[in-house]
Amino acid sequence: MANVNDMFNEVTKEQSFYTKAKKKEFTPFARGEYFGHITDVDSKILDVKGGQYKARLYTYTVEVDAENKSKNFEYEGIDGKPTKTKGDVYVGKRFKGKLWRFLEPAKDDTFESNSTGNTGYLKFCETIGIECPTETKTIDGEDVEVQLLPNLTSDVMLGKPVIAFVDKGRPFTNKKGEETFFWDCKFCKKWEGGKAKDIKPKGADLPF
Repeated sequence: MANVNDMFNEVTKEQSFYTKAKKKEFTPFARGEYFGHITDVDSKILDVKGGQYKARLYTYTVEVDAENKSKNFEYEGIDGKPTKTKGDVYVGKRFKGKLWRFLEPAKDDTFESNSTGNTGYLKFCETIGIECPTETKTIDGEDVEVQLLPNLTSDVMLGKPVIAFVDKGRPFTNKKGEETFFWDCKFCKKWEGGKAKDIKPKGADLPF
């Protein structure tokens, strides 16, 4: 006499199996340059140095591309010795980066200009192929040549190919009272020959 499982399987023609998942080996991150694409962007305006300056802070994510397989890396092993690895172990990994754009005060604003602090923002714009035109402006009675910096939006940044320079971030104390850190994207370089990906902003498919 067939048991219940045999009868049910005969009717549905379905089969199921269980196999034990293979344990993935963890490879520590390594300091260096990673091929990747910008996959997520958030921004907000903040007061800096107690309101002396005002800036827009961008927080973006770089996801490591399959092109990274061709690279070699060296990380610190458990024994403290340098260990070499191929870049394929990092494909799909993500790193956070930050970008500051200091704003210029309008007529009634009380914060100060910090245009010299926008070096990193200018280089980032150039890295993802955004032009920053030069213009002459009168500042404090003098004609000064400036580069106009665009207000980058997520739809402009998402999917852009970059080479992310990754290193240890600022140490912090976790919930267990242990000092630890994240691996951060410190800055981006131009990926010559890198192709952009079609990545939609969060909520782009929502009907409202």
